[in-house]
Amino acid sequence: MQQLMTFLAVIAGLVFSVAVALAIEELIFGKVFQLFFTPAPVRVRAEQKR
Repeated sequence: MQQLMTFLAVIAGLVFSVAVALAIEELIFGKVFQLFFTPAPVRVRAEQKR
C-alpha cells in the first residue's frame, strides 16, 4: 500500500511540474496553446460557372 501511495505521489508531482512549466512557458512566449486550439481552416468550394 505504501508503494502505491509513493507511486501516486510521484505521478502527481510530475503532472504538477509539467503543468506549472507549461503555464510559465505560456506566460513568457504565448505560443503553445495557440498551436493546440487554433480552428482548422474551412475549405470553401468555388462556384462552377455555367
